[in-house]
Amino acid sequence: ATCRDCAGGNIEPATLHRESQVPVKPPRKPDAGSDGPRLTVPHIFARFQFSVIYTQLGATQGTLMDQQRSMLQRILKSFTKELTSGFVIMSVMANDGSLLEHACSLDQDLTMLYMKSVDSAFVAAAAVAAAAAGKQPGPDAGGGCGYKALVFREIERISSPEEVRNLHIDNLILIDECCTTVVLAGQRCVTFRLESVDAREYLMLCLQVLRMSQDKARMWYP
Repeated sequence: ATCRDCAGGNIEPATLHRESQVPVKPPRKPDAGSDGPRLTVPHIFARFQFSVIYTQLGATQGTLMDQQRSMLQRILKSFTKELTSGFVIMSVMANDGSLLEHACSLDQDLTMLYMKSVDSAFVAAAAVAAAAAGKQPGPDAGGGCGYKALVFREIERISSPEEVRNLHIDNLILIDECCTTVVLAGQRCVTFRLESVDAREYLMLCLQVLRMSQDKARMWYP
């Protein structure tokens, strides 16, 4: 996707509609790669979210802060282990609003997210074969085009569905509560759509930590 306010031109004025004329969302293509491995949200993530709520309410005891730090380490370890030992399928929104399946994995130095457009039938077969062998499918599974890389140092903002309204990106009407938009240097945007709100919040947290910790990414390992 492209940020319209980053294109250097004028932002198109909003069009007002009567209630009976509100534009309807066009139908999306089904998630063809639904049989592939998806991002796994660890159970510790829900506990971490509750602890953050307590902190926001003013609970800043040292014990609570230590627990949050420990939980965050475990959350990031789960994320990096899953995406360095194999891949997960995530949907990326194209300019026309369709969802394109990508096999996503991390490089070993935790500096970028590789995204490869995949052939869903091949990925499903790779997942079945890997399960039969008792291991994770490798990051090279799947046909399709070459790799794209989302470099963490180039991330300028990771936006929730509410925040994305201020970005004036294409296909804003198609973005729902399961979407997050990553704004990159060079006027680029990538919108991911996850299977649930928890998965979207989990991805946002892990990308934010990896972005902030580029020089110390390995510190999260025990």
